[in-house]
Amino acid sequence: MKLRYQILAAIVLLAVAAPAFGQKLAEPILLWPKGAPGATGNSNEDKPAIIPVLPDAAKNTGAAIVVLPGGGFTLRAVDHEGVLVAQWLKERGIAAFIVRYRLRPLYERKDWLADAQRAMQFVRANAAQYRISANRIGVVGFSAGAQLAADASFNPLTANAASGDPLEKVSSRPDFLILSYGSMQMPNSVAGANVPPTFMYCTSEDAGQMRGMVDLYSSLLKAKVPAEAHFFVNGVHGVGFALGDPVLGEWPHLMHKWLTASGFLTAKPRASLAGVVKLDGTPLIRGMVILTPVDQPTAPPVTMYITNAHTKELGSFEVSPELGPVAGKYRVEVRQDATRWLSNSRDPMMIQMMEKLRNRSLTDEDRKAWGEYVRKRDLSPSIENQRVFSRQRPKDKSDYVVEIKPGANTLTLEVFSK
Repeated sequence: MKLRYQILAAIVLLAVAAPAFGQKLAEPILLWPKGAPGATGNSNEDKPAIIPVLPDAAKNTGAAIVVLPGGGFTLRAVDHEGVLVAQWLKERGIAAFIVRYRLRPLYERKDWLADAQRAMQFVRANAAQYRISANRIGVVGFSAGAQLAADASFNPLTANAASGDPLEKVSSRPDFLILSYGSMQMPNSVAGANVPPTFMYCTSEDAGQMRGMVDLYSSLLKAKVPAEAHFFVNGVHGVGFALGDPVLGEWPHLMHKWLTASGFLTAKPRASLAGVVKLDGTPLIRGMVILTPVDQPTAPPVTMYITNAHTKELGSFEVSPELGPVAGKYRVEVRQDATRWLSNSRDPMMIQMMEKLRNRSLTDEDRKAWGEYVRKRDLSPSIENQRVFSRQRPKDKSDYVVEIKPGANTLTLEVFSK
């Protein structure tokens, strides 16, 4: 009798615990309900599909990511490179769509490329239904899935307004591209302006993939495509988001910061900034200004480095709308890195000497004059540590906050040490 009660208790405990492990995904949605082009059978592997994983309305950012698991085009690592990724994105307000694309030997590149393109079109065409922005839809791929993500980004389908297929009426081009330990060479025929902003992650230990990613990263920079790469030292191939890893597990957070800073997690347009920052009434000599959004966690933060190099006036700054904040309140933090500083670009002697050095016209007399100038300069430390000002005046009870308006903004930012 005692054993019977113990068994019943165990069953009850399992039943209570079951919901935590029994989360059900949505049913796959066929990308071609009437049959995929070139389909050779009638199994699931002949029916490309997409699985939506949607955030709660309260968390929804309006951004979406198409997820392409890896597997060498012979399988799909749909759990750790699909479901776990989608759930992580969902918790951060990003809609995720896991793709069931076709595999070899049943199919070939043209087929799984068509599946990835169709998945992008599906999400964009149904943006309103899924409460997402049609112009903030990206793609993340892992290993072979990363190769496919790059392939789909370099070879997008253009919108065909005359098509009777509603999905073909929208473009398949991702608005951003995330590559995890996988890539492909960027074709010479692809214009850099057509390649979406790209985030890349790999490890040196994954040497085979690392070489291709470094080559692609160089190509992206050469083509002036906004690209950010994080290459770690250790880590085997195929770790997915490496959830729980104290080192590699940081890369999804870096990616999330990149998405935020790039403005992909807010629907608000970005604004331009110009102005000057002053400390105790005089222009900041060397430091930075950090604008952090207030009550808008998905709005992009903005950091302006004040180096007084190539600026119109001391302490001045300019931020283009591509890199600027969105409308709303921002907390201001001013950091002072030096109290005595003169950029070479503002130093008349340095400007003259460096120009002569470049054109090889530097004489012995010039070297002598330059040397005497160097000896007279005071290059000793001018500050004990970085000074941080988060309030306009030390006795203020609240943080320094400014309001950013839509469009162009001109600001005079002032803080005081006393």
